[in-house]
Amino acid sequence: MNKLQVLGRDDHRELVWDPAQVEAAEPEALAVIAEAERIVEAALARGQAVLVVDAPDQPAKRIERFDQSAPQTVIVPRLAGG
Repeated sequence: MNKLQVLGRDDHRELVWDPAQVEAAEPEALAVIAEAERIVEAALARGQAVLVVDAPDQPAKRIERFDQSAPQTVIVPRLAGG
């Protein structure tokens, strides 16, 4: 299962999809992929960091566009200082 995690100040959202169902063109899985891509593109447009984690023991890599094959994608909110 692949996932998109959206971290926020007030909440945490997670979308999960099975790559095999995406490959089989299951409508529900395709809908999740479309929503995940929309969320990632919106986050990038707002200047948020979008990271891919390939394995727990590997460092995260910043990305500039959605990759549905990534095991874990994390959107980090922008930090605000004062």
